[in-house]
Amino acid sequence: MNIDPIWLTTGVFLFFYVAIVLEEWLGANRVLLALGGAVTLWGLLAYLQDPFFKTFQALQKSAHQTAQITLFLLCVMMLVEWIRQNQGFERLRDWLLHDSAIEEVWRLTWLTFFLSAVIDNMTSTLIMLTIIKGRYLEPRRQWTLVSLIVLASNAGGAWSPIGDVTTTMLWIEGKVSAWGLIRGGVLAALMNCLIPLLLCTPIFRGKSASHMRSPLSTRLRPSQPSTQLMQPLVHLSKEGMVLSLGLLLIVMIPLASHLLDLAPSMVAFSSLLIVALLIDPIFYAIKNTQSHQPPRQGINPSTEHFGVLRTFLKLDWSSVFFIFGILLCMGVLDETGFLSLLSGAMHEHLGAVFNQALTLGFLSAFLDNIPLVSASLGIYDPSLYPLDHPVWLLLAYCAGTGGSLLILGSAAGIVAMGQEGLKFTWYLLHFSWKALLGYLAGAFIFWLMR
Repeated sequence: MNIDPIWLTTGVFLFFYVAIVLEEWLGANRVLLALGGAVTLWGLLAYLQDPFFKTFQALQKSAHQTAQITLFLLCVMMLVEWIRQNQGFERLRDWLLHDSAIEEVWRLTWLTFFLSAVIDNMTSTLIMLTIIKGRYLEPRRQWTLVSLIVLASNAGGAWSPIGDVTTTMLWIEGKVSAWGLIRGGVLAALMNCLIPLLLCTPIFRGKSASHMRSPLSTRLRPSQPSTQLMQPLVHLSKEGMVLSLGLLLIVMIPLASHLLDLAPSMVAFSSLLIVALLIDPIFYAIKNTQSHQPPRQGINPSTEHFGVLRTFLKLDWSSVFFIFGILLCMGVLDETGFLSLLSGAMHEHLGAVFNQALTLGFLSAFLDNIPLVSASLGIYDPSLYPLDHPVWLLLAYCAGTGGSLLILGSAAGIVAMGQEGLKFTWYLLHFSWKALLGYLAGAFIFWLMR
């Protein structure tokens, strides 16, 4: 009996997907489910596919792509952790965090929105989650803030040619220009972010610093006087220098990747090496000239000046392995041709282009938007849909923001699940409908543009 690998692997994937969704009730571990699903799917594909060498080549390709993303994520997480360990985020926290919870939420959301247009949504989410770590005592308010950050990250990347992988694909393929994407997509992305933010604002009304875990009065530290010439510069400016250098290196990752035609993971790794081999030793040398303190307990004196190495032990490895497993699962669906089949059927049966792009956004809440967009690039006739046509702008918007409809629909959401313990069912019940209204509001802008 011949078994179709497309539908069998899809069914197995849905089984593990539902298990991750119901992890609270099943008492399961999402990391083990994701990794177990990846092993099961690839093993099943190897059994069904002939010859075996074809599956091995596909696994090699998928593992290479997944490793690139994982290495990129690891390097960025280490850079963010390095900034945090050196109190670099304290300066940014002092500006962002406010005794008025509503003002604070609006500041955090819009900074995330614009930051993710410059760097990718995973990186911006990591930075903002580091700043708000344990901010609210009540899980409902903390998770609402985390959800807004995820949505703002996805929305911010949808109108920038370097803000999201899908927009970069459309830009490189000559479907949109950089200015055309910004001009045509920013208003819809703003609406996508604004509507959920307005709906969430009442949750934070009337909440002051007494409802927060780290009020301003406990975060501000008095400056320490010094009689030495260099000590005021070190004590008063080190946090600002760390934040500026760290963010500069992170921001330069997508820019250098495009200019030098290098993989983002390699540029991120190079940024990490700059910190480890150049910046950290300089900071250590300056500190050592000011005070001859013995090395901290448990730290090897020969490696104390390589402070970035200590961040490796502080990383949230469960998030890394969870993302690794999910991406490998998606690699099977891509290899079997399910995503291409789904995209082709969607374009064949949905009729109007507007409906097709809108549906693709809904699908990206369940499936990886990269292969979905990749399969869509060759379907539309370039003579009918030239550069910066609203179809391409709508496709970029829907693919980029549709992942916010479910917490598992985007890399930013997966990171938030790992970092903050955000539950799939909580997001589905309390935030998905808000994200849906924002998604439809942004799509309405494109409908008016037609």
